[in-house]
Formats: sequence, C-alpha cells, structure tokens
Amino acid sequence: MEHAASLTDLNSDEAKVAEMRMGANWFFWIAILAVASSLVVYFYSFTNHVVGLGINHYFESQASIAGNDSGRLFALAMSFVFAAALAGLGYYARKGGDVVFILGAFLYLADGVILLGYREFFAFAFHIFAMYFIFKGLLASRRRYDPSVDATGA
Repeated sequence: MEHAASLTDLNSDEAKVAEMRMGANWFFWIAILAVASSLVVYFYSFTNHVVGLGINHYFESQASIAGNDSGRLFALAMSFVFAAALAGLGYYARKGGDVVFILGAFLYLADGVILLGYREFFAFAFHIFAMYFIFKGLLASRRRYDPSVDATGA
C-alpha cells in the first residue's frame, strides 16, 4: 500500500517518470491510429481522417488526383514512414528527452494545421486532444530535472 500511495505523489520520481512515459506513449498511439486510418483509406477509399495525419491526407489526395494505383501505394508507404518516425519520437521521449517532446509536439501541431487546410475539423480536434497529453508528458519530463517546474507548468 505504501508504494501505491507514493505513486500518487507528484513529487516522487516514480510518478514523474510514469507521467512522462504516459505522455510519450501518445506518439505510439498516434502512429498506430495513423496507419489504421491510412489502411482504411487505401482499402476502402474512405475520405475522412478522424484520427489520421494531415501529411498522409496530403499524399492520399495527390494520389487520388493522379488516379493511378502506384500513387495510392506510395501514399500508403509514406504513411508507414511517418508512423515509424512518430514511433521513434515516442521511443526517445520515453527515455526523457525534452527536445524530442518539443520536436514531436511541433511536428504534430504543424500536421494539425495541414488538416485545417483540408477542413478536417474532427481530426484537428483529435490533434489538440493528443497535444494536451504530450504536453503533460513534457512537463513531467521537465519536473524530473528541474524542480522549479511545478505541477501546473507555471
């Protein structure tokens, strides 16, 4: 019981690491959902991207304009490449890299702006939702090394 009580304390190292890893895990979830979304688009020609990436939407729209199957296959391959990059960011963020958190958050926010250009508002809302948890992971990572960063992030 004593160990469980210490995990609820935000000042313990275990709680900081657990919160940081939960924020970093969002990169993995985003990568999985982006691949799933791209597979649905590729196999079923579904046009909405509720949980997908904006850059994948760009490649898929360019492939549909070209109208050939090789373009659609290239778009699917690019989806796997971007998902692998997100998984790599998640891997290094789990190790406690503040720069990785910031780089990943910036890239994910830029991807959300691409979605706004395609008027995919639900996908953009999911980006904002995920950004909240990524930012919480960044704050937990910062609290590990800098005690002046408190639980509110101020």
